[in-house]
Amino acid sequence: MRSSASALPLLLTACATTSDLPAGPVTLDPIAFFEGETRGTGTLDPIVGRTVPVRVDSLGVREGNSLRLTQLIKEGDKPARTRVWTFRTLEGGGYLGTLTDAQGIVSMDLRGPRAFVGYTTPSGLRIHQQLALQADGRTILNRLEAYKFGIRLAVLDETIRKPLAK
Repeated sequence: MRSSASALPLLLTACATTSDLPAGPVTLDPIAFFEGETRGTGTLDPIVGRTVPVRVDSLGVREGNSLRLTQLIKEGDKPARTRVWTFRTLEGGGYLGTLTDAQGIVSMDLRGPRAFVGYTTPSGLRIHQQLALQADGRTILNRLEAYKFGIRLAVLDETIRKPLAK
């Protein structure tokens, strides 16, 4: 784990998207936000090809200072697929985790209402993701950018919402 922790600053510097998304005045707690059900809707805009709609239905289960987030992803006409995130709070701040779509660790740096996520896919895409909590406390704007050889190949813009309490 020592080598992973020493690589964290390097990973986090690579996680900034091109500009900050608008955010509310509240601090994001990703474990609290993603616990329970959330639904994301958005569009994936590849550098080549047409923009496609994306829908993500998620269920997060808290386990102490960590979260297991199972997502069902529907991307355009492709068959639905499932992926699983696990991440835990680090003592000094920030989060580390795993993702079934990632090779190696997933880093998450928290800065007020925003989280910056970075990882590499098994195919070598470098993913830079920004989550921005909105003032209502139940909506996150998500921008994910995928890069290969320093070229941005696709952008996902998504709005993630927690359902209203029943």
